[in-house]
Amino acid sequence: MSLFRYGEFEIELDFTDVDTLESIENAYEEMQEDVKNLPKTGRTSEIIKAQIAIYDKFFDSFMGDGASSKMFGSNSLELRIDASEKLADFRFKEDERFYGRVERYQVNKSGNRTQGRNGQKKKRRNRG
Repeated sequence: MSLFRYGEFEIELDFTDVDTLESIENAYEEMQEDVKNLPKTGRTSEIIKAQIAIYDKFFDSFMGDGASSKMFGSNSLELRIDASEKLADFRFKEDERFYGRVERYQVNKSGNRTQGRNGQKKKRRNRG
């Protein structure tokens, strides 16, 4: 679990916690559905406002109500895109850190000495 910060907001996120992952996955799936309904034409300000609403809903859904208002001090789409990129980078680094730890406990794929000796015996039998 590590601390994610953006703007005036910070939250502990554990990407190995099933509840956290499920919450993020659900938020992302909902975001993908909301994007399909974005206006394609009209005033630029209205289109950006709709995009901002989708990002705010995404962050609030798994970080808690009001998270987006603490994260962003203005109605800037660029800030929300930046926060999304920072969250993705944060998750990538956390995954690397975690899987680096897990690697130490993986079973040796080459097998044990007994398996190795049996494999050598099998090879010798097949040659002759």
